[in-house]
Amino acid sequence: MINRSGNSKCIPASCGLSVKVSKIKQRIWRETETQREMGLMHKKSIPALDETARARLWGPFLGENFISTSSDDSSDELANLVNSFYDSDCGELKEELSDAGSNGLHETDGGDLIEMLDELQREIGDEPEVSQIRVEVEKAIRAIGSAVEDRFFKERVVGRLRKKGFDAGLCKSSWEKSDGPPAGSYEYIDIIGQGKTRYIIETNLPSNFEIARPSKDYTRIFQCLPDIFVGRPEHLNLIVRVMSTAAVESIKRAGMHVPPWRRREYVLAKWFSSYKRSANLGSIKIEKRGKNVNCRMTIGERDNRIDRGNYQGNVV
Repeated sequence: MINRSGNSKCIPASCGLSVKVSKIKQRIWRETETQREMGLMHKKSIPALDETARARLWGPFLGENFISTSSDDSSDELANLVNSFYDSDCGELKEELSDAGSNGLHETDGGDLIEMLDELQREIGDEPEVSQIRVEVEKAIRAIGSAVEDRFFKERVVGRLRKKGFDAGLCKSSWEKSDGPPAGSYEYIDIIGQGKTRYIIETNLPSNFEIARPSKDYTRIFQCLPDIFVGRPEHLNLIVRVMSTAAVESIKRAGMHVPPWRRREYVLAKWFSSYKRSANLGSIKIEKRGKNVNCRMTIGERDNRIDRGNYQGNVV
């Protein structure tokens, strides 16, 4: 997957750890809280990883209520990978993953987080359906030609994807102010793929993590983000947690106040709060008159509401 700097890889893998972490993440992400909210959790549930090991490895990014399950055939392998991870000589990365959280990252050059994001993006890119969707999204964006800030940009992308046979929809999320983030709303695109797998599409992912006076470390991490994101919700979930943690640390180091819209809870709420999905596009008529474009739409909406209690306890 190409990043903002135009490179397919940010830094080389070190300590032979990337593959181990990648395998652990791939097994765990597919059966975590996001899938449980979407009703995609496997019917068979068996004992998960040791609670302490799991919390130390991914707790700072997946939250206190993180739960994983695995198949009988893979549980021993997964446990061995975790043991191997803690027996390795990469102590700095282990310490960073253990201590990184909402209070800030370890004193580090950010290389380990870059490696994590790079591994994640390569995993996402290895999924054939993701690659297929991404190609069509890029074609749609090039064909539309307007800026992502265009009022009808996302609607037009959805229209072109549906003409290609994809079950694409425009999702409008909203959340009220409570003990968590301030009230807000957001629009994004999704596609229901084969096997009812849901993919989220972000046409300008980096805009959600832009900050003032970024540190050199944060700039390096930021440049590893793809302009266009296509992937499963659990992949986006982890990216948001890593980036939000790094953003808060960078802002604090600059001696500035952290705005609520850059905190992890607020950013996560964009994709993991209650939403309405506009999928039944009756018509999209585009009339070009010089440089001006008029877009008329007839949309049928379907309510896809996630239980608020689930959102607060398992996603944020």
